[in-house]
Amino acid sequence: MPIQYEPASDARHFAESFGLAGPAQPSVVRPGGQGVFIRRPRGDREGSAITARFEAAEGRWGLVPLFAKERDYPHTFEARGETAASERNFYQPWKRGHRCVVLADALYRRGDSEDQVVRVTRADGQPLAMAGLWNGWRAPDGECVESFALLTLPAVEQPSQRRVVFLREAWIDDWLHCPVEETAAYLRPYALDKLVRRAIIRDSGIPLPERAPEA
Repeated sequence: MPIQYEPASDARHFAESFGLAGPAQPSVVRPGGQGVFIRRPRGDREGSAITARFEAAEGRWGLVPLFAKERDYPHTFEARGETAASERNFYQPWKRGHRCVVLADALYRRGDSEDQVVRVTRADGQPLAMAGLWNGWRAPDGECVESFALLTLPAVEQPSQRRVVFLREAWIDDWLHCPVEETAAYLRPYALDKLVRRAIIRDSGIPLPERAPEA
């Protein structure tokens, strides 16, 4: 289960990969907090001509589905890649092709015990490109609230646990622009030898999010 992540801090990653200016971001993003994600430009803006291939958006980490009554909808910061297409919380963004990428310098997940977390980075020092789904939800007051969830798969080394889907650089453009029926082809385990995983003792500064109920 992902706990928090450190957003990519080097603006060059946004410029070189997406032609975008590096957005201002907090040092850490936790479930329920605001994070930046990259997506295809929205096509539903009145009077706007889409000329760019990518855009950066800010939204809540914890996808707010269309049917939600309030924006603090629980247990949606993680979408199971093998079932998201049919899950009530995620099937609308999936079928609409609302895919996104979140760039992170490091990701933190639960460790083997409650007092341990694991910090995950890339071995080559490049940012992690985390696959996600995004949604726009209309609040009762008329505000459009944008949000996202990170996609996960069962861990190769520990199938009882889950891991966030990291995208290879060559797949990012295709992931964002491919037809909906090709979406699942990009949800594959990342090579473990390209990651650095360091177990650390958890302190009170790294809160554990509430576990989602079993389906």
